[in-house]
Amino acid sequence: MGKFERGEAEKLERDVVNLLNDATIGAPHRCSQRVAERIRGDFDIRRAEFIGRSYDEPGNIKLLLADGRIAYVELKLVESGKGTRANLGQDALTRFGLFRGDGVLSWSMFREKTGFDNVVLEKLRSYNYYDRTRLLKYKGNEKERRARYLRDLLRPRPGEAVETAVMRALTSPDPKIKEAARIVKEILELARDDKLKYLEYLKSLKQDSEAIRKFSILILLGVHKEDVMERAYNYFDQFTGSLLKGNFIYRTYYVRKRDCKVCVEDLTSLIGKLLKIKDFRITFPENETNCIIEFLDPDSGEWRRLLRVVFHWKNVFQGIATPCLNIFDEEVLKESCFSGS
Repeated sequence: MGKFERGEAEKLERDVVNLLNDATIGAPHRCSQRVAERIRGDFDIRRAEFIGRSYDEPGNIKLLLADGRIAYVELKLVESGKGTRANLGQDALTRFGLFRGDGVLSWSMFREKTGFDNVVLEKLRSYNYYDRTRLLKYKGNEKERRARYLRDLLRPRPGEAVETAVMRALTSPDPKIKEAARIVKEILELARDDKLKYLEYLKSLKQDSEAIRKFSILILLGVHKEDVMERAYNYFDQFTGSLLKGNFIYRTYYVRKRDCKVCVEDLTSLIGKLLKIKDFRITFPENETNCIIEFLDPDSGEWRRLLRVVFHWKNVFQGIATPCLNIFDEEVLKESCFSGS
């Protein structure tokens, strides 16, 4: 989530809290009234508190209910559906100790060891038709500037994947476009190969089930900022103390930006269950650039898929800028939001 989006989400959260407390506010977020009405209809509220991104408690909003219970609420602005569950830095899996052993390599360290950036830059420099004046107008480091230049030559359509634009440009009669497509294709293949090799490396390591458990539960509790996650991770028992007592409710209210429609996800029972389970693991689908977090369900005796961690590059195209981990819902969490509308 970008800085502007985070600011918009926080305004919505604060405005909803004020409305729930019957406070007067000026220029409220356009969705705040609808969200507050939905929450008020779901709970008998004595008082609402804005807790933001605290590591002491989950969610964004704390509701003190008339029956003495506490409800933790997370608000999430989305374009459609439930969006990405979380977006974390590229090294989150190793930073939080999900894999054990001496000298465990993070994804960034792995690429540094294989010389990934140098190989990509060498491929970008091999393009024969750069317009030097135009190239200097692009922002970023040398790798980003050259990559943006080639990407723009391919002219991907709005919303179109660069991979699709590459395949179209490979048949272009223009040698400049065709060569740009060839180089970008090679970098995309290199990036995919790097991910597969790193995942194969992770697969060879021992896993820490308890670390995977903590990581997964914090993701579900809306802890998606790594500095906050680090504090919550280190004080996990304190963070989840009230949840373990079972006297809590945890819900996420997904708010669709275009029309302020609200979809509710109640994870109270699931989180309560996961807090009592000890067996967690990560599995690696064959020839895919992601891994799956699973837990052993004591009710069925079967391993169930909880979260999918996708290795990704946010900007320009794969292999160029801002490597990250996108986390999506798997089997246990896959319920539709805003279906049919």
